Amino acid sequence: MNQKLVWKNEEQFGCEYFNITKEEKNFSAKGTIIYVEGDESNAHIVEYKVDLDTNWFTKKLSIIVDEHISLNLSSDGKGNWYENDGQVIDKLKGAIDIDISATPFSNSLPINRMDWVLNQEEHFEMVYISIPSLEVKKVPQSYKYINNKGHMRYFKYRCYDYETTICVDEQGLILDYPNVFRRVK
Repeated sequence: MNQKLVWKNEEQFGCEYFNITKEEKNFSAKGTIIYVEGDESNAHIVEYKVDLDTNWFTKKLSIIVDEHISLNLSSDGKGNWYENDGQVIDKLKGAIDIDISATPFSNSLPINRMDWVLNQEEHFEMVYISIPSLEVKKVPQSYKYINNKGHMRYFKYRCYDYETTICVDEQGLILDYPNVFRRVK
């Protein structure tokens, strides 16, 4: 899998350039996000890199916001998370996947890690990273595989009281996240 694409942010002015490549023993995903939060004086640039193993487990994550605020995390893929200095982050114990608030790529992680059958529902604990603050917390999320049309698959996504139906392509990358993100063709 080597793919480049652009997502449009439909909640606020912005977009993301995204690139994922498959290397010998892992995937490397990189994104550059630009967006304006509120008024024009509150513009942000976010750059991230996620290293995944071949089963879509996150191994390393680095995020830089506005070229000076950064976060670096690593995981063993078994629910243990570590700061850059190797210190264990107890409050994230049990979470397998990441959810970076400013990108739809995060949805691809649990979707691509599972072998889905129609009407299957799975529950996940996610490491949620709020952009631009880089605050980190563990949150529950669920996905239910509800439909497919050709190369498109549809999932009911839920986090707390928020629920929507997302559409992904054959590689598990978001095509449409209604009113939030849309792939640019």
